[in-house]
Amino acid sequence: MEKPDIILTKEDIVYSKIGAALISAQRVEFVAGQLLELLEEHGQIYGIMTEDFTNSSEKSKKLRKKTLGQIFRFLKLNPKLVIADELDEYARLRNILAHKFFQTHLNTKSDEQMWRVMEFCYAFGRFSNRMEKFFKGFLYFLALRHVKDMYHLPSEMQSLRSSFEYFMESLNHNRLQEIQDESIDSFDV
Repeated sequence: MEKPDIILTKEDIVYSKIGAALISAQRVEFVAGQLLELLEEHGQIYGIMTEDFTNSSEKSKKLRKKTLGQIFRFLKLNPKLVIADELDEYARLRNILAHKFFQTHLNTKSDEQMWRVMEFCYAFGRFSNRMEKFFKGFLYFLALRHVKDMYHLPSEMQSLRSSFEYFMESLNHNRLQEIQDESIDSFDV
């Protein structure tokens, strides 16, 4: 079968960038949700939970579906292991993307607006990459608790070693660090 010629319009490109930004938000919500579930289930084992988190954990478990804001609110109850200001900013930008994007960014089809949309989507996508890497590093950190050393981690966890280093560096600087050669258009297949 022959590959069809696809001609992309400006509108197609804008919508593809919005789609990439939305998917990046879902990746962050997924990994943050996994992290929260793990902390709720085994938090006592790790010995890193605050009393506030432990008390709120039971209430959190009863929620049928947790929103990104709720997930972040519970994670912020462990202030030494998260960067609360960046969680707040990420949630704010994600809410613009999910709930207010048309009113704030897509109400005309001007070239100026197209570039504003592209700029927002790229910046949000890069922010998502950093958040996802941070949370994956946090998962690696928790996994270390269960093994003699990092070489005894399952291979899928060993692949997160660079995320762990990123997690530690970000905590050390109290802000998410830049990621070299970062792109919102690259992903593992």
